[in-house]
Amino acid sequence: MKSAWFPVVLLGIALVLPVQAQMSAPHGHGAPTAKATSSEVYEGQVKRVSKDTGRVTLAHGPLKAFNMPPMTMAFPVKDAKQLAPLKEGDKVKFALEQVGDNLVITRIEPLK
Repeated sequence: MKSAWFPVVLLGIALVLPVQAQMSAPHGHGAPTAKATSSEVYEGQVKRVSKDTGRVTLAHGPLKAFNMPPMTMAFPVKDAKQLAPLKEGDKVKFALEQVGDNLVITRIEPLK
């Protein structure tokens, strides 16, 4: 009788593991599929500039290299000096790199 439970337990494990892996992915959007290079440039709109924390909140389009849909989110900026010319409402172009589980802006500037 004990041997009849073994296949049921294996089936349960096989069904739970993929769900658990998906739930643990960063931001719930799946793991990044590639690492962006400095040549990949995205566009967005500044929603908030936090010079004291070195972060900028952007509404952005899809970040294809990171398998992320359009959304609004805060990003740390590698060099906080780049935040000086930015203000709420500015349209910007920016580049990202992945550092651990975080996406960090390496370059950001207002669109002209």
